[in-house]
Amino acid sequence: MLVLCQFCCIVRCLQVYCQPDNVRHRMNGKVTLFVPGCDHAGIATQVVVKKRREENKTRHDLGRDKFVSRVWDWKNQKGDKIYHQLRKVGGSYDWDRTMFTMDEKSVKAVNEVFIRMHEKGVIYRANRLVNWSCTLNSAVSDVEVYCTV
Repeated sequence: MLVLCQFCCIVRCLQVYCQPDNVRHRMNGKVTLFVPGCDHAGIATQVVVKKRREENKTRHDLGRDKFVSRVWDWKNQKGDKIYHQLRKVGGSYDWDRTMFTMDEKSVKAVNEVFIRMHEKGVIYRANRLVNWSCTLNSAVSDVEVYCTV
């Protein structure tokens, strides 16, 4: 059985192994850009924040503001370790441009694009089936669902 830190290290190795081809072009002298970042909404982040054993509370019990504060605490504690692991396994990133999905610049960009896409009708609100994982306690993308009927 893997302990969490071993699992996280394996995940980092997979991130590096699965780098897009354009990053491999950098090794051949081409100019490329691959920005390293941390995702606040990643399942691993939410699980770590959600399962704070000393409180035994879900993110819903905490409320949005406190949950967001915990995510920032987690990022401040673990972000450097994640980047260190990516460096150790040979990640070919532009380390001067690290990003976190809850950085002000990222949030502003996402909100602007979301509003534009909504205004163009590319995204919309509708009543439809949601694939829910009782194990993850989260919605699952249509791409990740296999129909065997």
